[in-house]
Amino acid sequence: MEILKELLTKTSITYVQLVDWEADDIIASFVAQNTQKSDLTFDIFTRDKDLLQLLSQNTNILKYIKEKITLYTQQNFYQEHDFPPSSYVDYLSLLGDNVDNIEGVRGIGPVSAKKLIKQFHTVENVYQNTEDLPDNIKNLLIDKEELVFRNKKVISLEKKVLLPSLNYDFD
Repeated sequence: MEILKELLTKTSITYVQLVDWEADDIIASFVAQNTQKSDLTFDIFTRDKDLLQLLSQNTNILKYIKEKITLYTQQNFYQEHDFPPSSYVDYLSLLGDNVDNIEGVRGIGPVSAKKLIKQFHTVENVYQNTEDLPDNIKNLLIDKEELVFRNKKVISLEKKVLLPSLNYDFD
């Protein structure tokens, strides 16, 4: 890590390192706190799919998967998932995330999770409407309600991290 800091300093690239915060939360906070500058576009390079929840009109994700870089935009995310990036946390809350060791609802796969999120938008709405679901899905969800809401809390990125005051040069 020290070598990277040294390299960034020598190249005049500003970096932020905060104790007790994950890089994802720092990135999410930086984007959230600077989106009012409407002429800015943020391109985030990552391997972590959790950051897809940040996709917006001015935020893109360059995801490195199996030696290939894929550009995710708000538009192509919607085309692929059939729900907006703002619902991605809810989707993962049901499905889980093997990479981050987050257990999903066993019996709810990508197709069922996508269908639920497309119809109800959030896990809160899913749980408010369990009576409208087939019994097998309803029972799976009721049994794992605590898990799903814990997942949502863990997967949701913090966007209010107090960042150091730096003179960002966006030009």
